Amino acid sequence: MIDLDIEYHVPTENEDRARFHQAAEWIVKRFQLKGITASISIVDDPTIHRLNREHLDHDWPTDVISFVFDDEDGQIDGEIIASIDTAARLAQQAAWPTADELLLYIIHGLLHLAGLDDINPEDRDNMRKAERDCLLALAVPTAQNYLDRWDSISY
Repeated sequence: MIDLDIEYHVPTENEDRARFHQAAEWIVKRFQLKGITASISIVDDPTIHRLNREHLDHDWPTDVISFVFDDEDGQIDGEIIASIDTAARLAQQAAWPTADELLLYIIHGLLHLAGLDDINPEDRDNMRKAERDCLLALAVPTAQNYLDRWDSISY
């Protein structure tokens, strides 16, 4: 079962609910989960900065934050908060659409909910591969160049 409650707290031309659902479906299938229930909020940089500071003690805006509330027998319940401002800025640096960058953040958050991490180099490589595989499965045109994007952007 996949249940995503998606809220845009900022004006945007590209609400991407369908691809968020497709990403969740791919992750459930890929990691053999029973399902994902998640609240997804699209916010601006000041909001994600405040949340990052309050919940993670990081005093800067970030791309995406995720929280697992429950993980019982493969049924994941959590929350994902992503910044459209950061997506717009980094998409420009990486030379791909903001919508694809935001989708990447949602995929990244969903992968965290599914249990992947990116703290050490090996985990980060596994996370990047899963992100790329999901982007390819969703037929995102820029997915072929995805791994190269990390060389072209600076946070």
